[in-house]
Amino acid sequence: MKPGQILMSFVFVLFMVAGGVSAQPKIQVVDGLISLDDFSPTEKKYALLTDSLDKKLMSDPKDTTSLFYRALLYLQFNSFVVKPDLGSNVATDHLIAARKMADMADSLQMKSFNLKVLKAQICKELTNRYAPIEVWRFNAAQLAARKKKFDYYKGLANREYAELETIDKGNAYAYHRLMVK
Repeated sequence: MKPGQILMSFVFVLFMVAGGVSAQPKIQVVDGLISLDDFSPTEKKYALLTDSLDKKLMSDPKDTTSLFYRALLYLQFNSFVVKPDLGSNVATDHLIAARKMADMADSLQMKSFNLKVLKAQICKELTNRYAPIEVWRFNAAQLAARKKKFDYYKGLANREYAELETIDKGNAYAYHRLMVK
């Protein structure tokens, strides 16, 4: 190995160790809700990770870890709190994509408690998207279709939270509180 290559390798390793670079974002589950362990997460801040996960999923669509983290990022940046406009379908489409990714990770036998929490929270966010809010924006046919989707995702969310109640008895109250009424 040439001295220049050794120096570059050393600088690269030093950068990785000193910078605390991690391939996976830190997550937390607090009171039954999963989120990034970051005080102020923004899409711009996680753009490189999002691009990396998208590329990884293009080359290996069965990578459960990438599916999980990409679904988590979709949830994080398309929740009702972040994007409350019901007139835009972009957030809803991203949440549906997140649900498909989480379901695929589950069907590929990903054994993670966090995945179960993620699936429940995505369904709850989808119920928020189809909730009977701002009904003046929609005609009768649209309202009927939205009600049907609301009931569907409400059933899924409540089933997921009921399963979490049985798995994690210590936090059963938190999951019960998160059920869609």
